Order: sequence, then C-alpha cells, then structure tokens
Amino acid sequence: MSIRTRLLLLVFAVWLPAMAGFGMLARSTYLHETQTATDHIRDLARSITTLVDGELDQRVAVANTLSAARSLKEGELDRFYEYARRATDGSDNTVLVVDATRQILNTRRPYGQALPPRGWIPNPPLISGPPIVTDLLRSKVNGEPVLTVMVAEQGVAPQKYNIGVAFGPQVIQRLLDLQKLPPGAIVSVLDSKFQTIARSKDPQKWLGTRASPATVAAASNGLLDQQFESMSHEGEPTVAFIARSARYGWIIGVGLPRSALNKPAIRVTMQAFAAAGILAVIGLGLALYFARQIGGPVLALSDAAAELGRDRVPAPLRTGLFEADRVGAALHDAGVRSARATEVLESRVAEAIRQTQEAQTRLLDGQKHEAIGRLTGGLAHDLNNFLQTMSTGLQVLDRLVKDDTGRRVIEASTRALDKAATLVRQMLAFGRTQPLKPQPIDLHDFVLRCEDLMGRAVGGKVRLTAEIEPGLPPLMADPTQFELALLNLVFNARDAMPDGGTVMIRGRVASATQASALPPGRYLAVDVVDTGGGMDAEVLQRVFEPYFTTKAVGVGSGLGLPQVRAFAVQSGGGATISSERGVGTTVSLLLPVSADPVPRRDAAATPPAEFMPLRMLFVEDDLLVSSVVVPALRAAGHTVRHCLTGEAAARALQDGGLFDVVFTDVVMPGAMSGLDLAAWCQANVPAMAVIVATGYTTQHIDAGVKVMSKPYSIETLLLELQYAVRVKRA
Repeated sequence: MSIRTRLLLLVFAVWLPAMAGFGMLARSTYLHETQTATDHIRDLARSITTLVDGELDQRVAVANTLSAARSLKEGELDRFYEYARRATDGSDNTVLVVDATRQILNTRRPYGQALPPRGWIPNPPLISGPPIVTDLLRSKVNGEPVLTVMVAEQGVAPQKYNIGVAFGPQVIQRLLDLQKLPPGAIVSVLDSKFQTIARSKDPQKWLGTRASPATVAAASNGLLDQQFESMSHEGEPTVAFIARSARYGWIIGVGLPRSALNKPAIRVTMQAFAAAGILAVIGLGLALYFARQIGGPVLALSDAAAELGRDRVPAPLRTGLFEADRVGAALHDAGVRSARATEVLESRVAEAIRQTQEAQTRLLDGQKHEAIGRLTGGLAHDLNNFLQTMSTGLQVLDRLVKDDTGRRVIEASTRALDKAATLVRQMLAFGRTQPLKPQPIDLHDFVLRCEDLMGRAVGGKVRLTAEIEPGLPPLMADPTQFELALLNLVFNARDAMPDGGTVMIRGRVASATQASALPPGRYLAVDVVDTGGGMDAEVLQRVFEPYFTTKAVGVGSGLGLPQVRAFAVQSGGGATISSERGVGTTVSLLLPVSADPVPRRDAAATPPAEFMPLRMLFVEDDLLVSSVVVPALRAAGHTVRHCLTGEAAARALQDGGLFDVVFTDVVMPGAMSGLDLAAWCQANVPAMAVIVATGYTTQHIDAGVKVMSKPYSIETLLLELQYAVRVKRA
C-alpha cells in the first residue's frame, strides 16, 4: 500500500471520529442552548412575579397606614384628605375613600367636589379581610386605565369605609422596562381576568386586551412553571412559561418565539458542521501534498537502512528533505541518539504529567467551591419550603393549644424554627443565592443575638468578650452577611490560638485616618482582636488574596478573609488588618453609619412615664453578654453590680446591698440557678423586682417573675426594668 493511500486512510480515520464528535457536540450544544433559554425565561417569570408583588406590597403598606389614621376614625375627612395628599405627594399614587356605593374622597380632585360612583364593587361591597387588588378598569374621574389596592378601615366595626391606593398601569410598565430580557422575549403582566396590564412589546397597543387562549388555558389548568406552546399577539408561535402571584392572583407570562429559540442553536450546529467540512478538505489536501514530498526521501531512507542492516555506513543523503537527510546522516550512531531521545522523552512526559495534575487540582478545587455553593443554595431552597410548612403548622397549633405545657413546647419549637431559618439564610449567603439586603443594625443588640453562635464557635479554650462604646449610631449592612463575616473573623482568631487565649469584639467610631480611603461619610469600626501568635510582614501582605492560607492542607481554603473584605466593600466600606509577631492580630471591618434608626423589635412595649435611675444587680456568667450589657446599662444612667453566680448574688443581698431590681440568667454555674435565685428573692426580699432571661426552660417559673426571651434587645431590657420596678412599687 502506497504512502499516499496510507495518508488518505489516516486522514479519514482521524476525520470520521472528529465528524462524529462534531455531530455529538452540535446536538449537545443545541439541547443545551434550548434548555438554557427555556430555563432563563422560566426564572424570569418567577423574578418578575416577585418584583410585581413588591410594587403591590408597597401600595398595600401605604393603604394600611392611611387606614389607621386617627382623622379617618374621627370622621374628619378634610384633615384625612390633607394627610393622604402629603403621604402620596410626588408619587404615582392616588388615595381613595369609598363606601358601599360611591367614592367619598379622591386626592386627584379637590376636597368636597362631587365624585362619581364606585367603578368596581366586589361582593360584599366593603372588604373586611385581607387587601385586594382590582382588575384593570377605566377611572371614572379622569377616564384613564387604573388599578387600585383596597384595604379595610382598621379598628372599626362594622366597616364604613374602604381605603384604596390607585395607580396607573405605567407603574408596572416601568418595572418591565427596567428588565434585561433575552432577544425576542415578550413579557406580559395580566390581572385576574387575564387582561394585559403591562407588556414588554407594544404595551399601549395591547393594554387591556385579553391574553391568548393558550395562556388562559395554562393558567386555568394550574400549569405554573411548566413549559407550554402559545401564540403571541403578533401571531408568532412561542414557548411560554407563566407564574402566578401568591398574594394577588396576577399572572406573569414570558414567551420566547420559536424562531429566536432555535436560531442560536442552529447557528452553532452549522458552525460545527462547517468546521468539520473544512477540516476534511484541509486534511485531504495536506495528505496528497505530503505524499508527494515524502515518497522519494522515504525510499532513499529505506536504502540507507538496508545499508545499515548490512553493517555498512550509508552515504549521506541529498534528497532535499532536510529531515530525511538528517536521519540518513545520523543512522551510524542511532543507538546513542535513541537512548538520549528516550531520556528526553521521559523527562518531558513527567513534566507534562506534573503540569496536568496541577491543572486538574486547580480545576477540582474550583469545581468543589462551585458545587458547595450550588449545593448550599439548593439545600437552603428546599429547607425553606420545609420550614414554611412547619411554621404554618405551629401557627395553627398556637391557636388550638391552650394548656401551659403545650404552649411551652410550641414556643420552644418556634424558637428552634427561627434558629433554623437563620441557618438557612447563612447557607443562602454562602451559596451566593441572595443579594445583599442592608438595614440598620444596633451593634450592641447584634452582638447579644450572636452570642450563642459565637460562643460555640470559639470552643472551651478561648475566652470571648466584647467592648462596645456606648451610644454608637446604627450601622448599615446586611445582617446575615455581617454575622457570617464576624463568624469568619472569630474562627480565624480561634485557629490562631490553639492553646487558648482571648478574642475581643470591639465597636467604635472609625477614625478619620481609617476612613480616609473610603467615600465621604461616617463609619463604624468593628474590630476582632486576638492574642495569638500574629503574622510576619510577608504573610500580612497576602492575607486578602483568594486561596492564600497558612493553614494545613484540608484545614483552610483561603477564602475567609477575602469574603470578609468583599462583604465590607459591597456594603460601602472596607476592611483592614494589623498584626505583630508574638502580640496578636486585629481585623477591622469599616461599615457605613445608617441614616435611619433601628426599627423597634418590641412594638408592644410602652415607654415609662419618666426615667428612673436604678440600682441593679446583674447576674450573668457569660463574659461576652456581660461585657455588652453592663456598659449599655451604665450608659443609660443605671448603677450596676455584676455577679457571676447565683450564690454570689444572694450573698450581695444578704450583706445589705441596696438594689431596685435583680436581672439574672437562668442557667449558671454552681448550685443556685437563676430560678432558684428568683425564688430566694421572693422569700427573703419580696419588695425586690426580679427579671429572668432564658432561651428556653422546662422548670416552673413563678407568676410574679418577669421572663425575657433570649436574644433580647437593650431597648427592650431598659423598658422592662423600668416597668418591673414601677409594678413592685405600686
């Protein structure tokens, strides 16, 4: 068989598997592109449903706030009219007050002007239950399309009025206009009657028109989050998904034309087959060319090899083919060259294997982190569904169970459920499936709430304490991400002290020098200080590099500090680190100060008539809790004596100590628990006010003892102290 024939067969032998591979790649790419596109529009339908619900929730909140206005209850509609206009000034909202048949008040018309009858009357005409959203109507005031959120008047029975917040469909249309949609995708927002409220394509043309029959059928049959075939208003076949608002019944439909869905996949397929064809043509051409170039020199080499086989040195070749001439010239010492070539080949193979292994290790490491992120995000999603089911069951039981034992079990289960929900939020944050949601955070209360989790993180050898300056303004950050960042820093501090030591969480106003590299504004510095071995200058320069770690293989990933700094930067601040060998390390989170106050956690608590400075006996063995609570109480004007055990507190009372109130934890070292101390106080100093704090206990608590659930806020504690003392003195 000639060289040319062999080369042609070799080309086909290489090309045919390549062609099969191109075909499989084309099919795989086609299916992947199609699946990716359909998954995208399904996820898009879900996300837009959430955004639309958010817009409606905002107006429900406005309506609920207005429905509780005192002027409305007192019938002073003129004063309520001015209040409603101020509340909606500068917005697209119009406030309505309606009775069973007509409009009483409309902020788009001057107060007192005659108003038309109601445009939409449900059955019954006045709602008294949850808020509702009307379908798309024509306003009888200005004739424009309008949607209205209706709520019941609060605190009135029987219902006299409903309060509504009306807005135009352009509000929802603006929401759609802000979305980045796939090429050709069409998004429609439909009311409960399948009328078009907003549409990403020709919204004015199709406003108020009914959705396609396929969409109506899919929604009526409950085909939510399922792909179905439909026809757009423009008459183009589409692949569609729908999602329904859980609270208001609206439908979000997203359709992608079949032509747009198939076009990218077909293009990739044609490119793959074109590449295969070009490869075949090039291979055949090269085979024919080299067949001619190689044939003569190969025959000459064959003659030279025959000479070598006859133990004769072949004459140097002059074929014009450099490689053949070199081989002919080197045949006399082929053995030596073969050995050297083998040695070089083995060395290169070993180097290639080493480089391949390193590349595989880096690839597996990246895939591991990606898989962990996806796994935690998926687990958190499923766990949220389970937690929601359990939460609903506990709420039902809460209404049915009246005995104390059963209620204590329900309360303990609810607290455990809250902790599980917090853990799920942490998993979502680690998996990066949640965006940052900054909100005002009181650092004192935050450290108290995290005390149990951080205490378990440091273990038994490490002492955890805090030093928070009194009167700090709230900081602005995502609470879950902030907690994860603090835990990361506490873990690092613990690992730096294998033989034990102290970790301090310090809160203060950031200095001008620290904040000089940040945007103008006020910042708080949250420091985590350890007494470990510290770092040298070379390590200190690299600690924020991803995957850099000084820990043993399998112990550290090198992602802790980079994640902490990424969180600080995303929150509008920064992170710094200082360390000294033999002294310890300080990591500082610089976070912006919030312009808004921290929302009250205990809305039922009523401030006392006036402030009383109290003499307080505080019994708590946890150093982190005491290092936060004691300075906060003293900063509020109270005199505080701190005891670590119930026996020490009882001795302080027996020795004649003058106190207004005893605040004690339940679980403490020693023979006397917090409940034992409370019982001792009632027996020996009955005029003394006593408050106990607990996460959960099965022991009986006397009815005269106030119980605060952990975690509690400083604000709530200050109110309860004043209240407990006033009750005892009354």
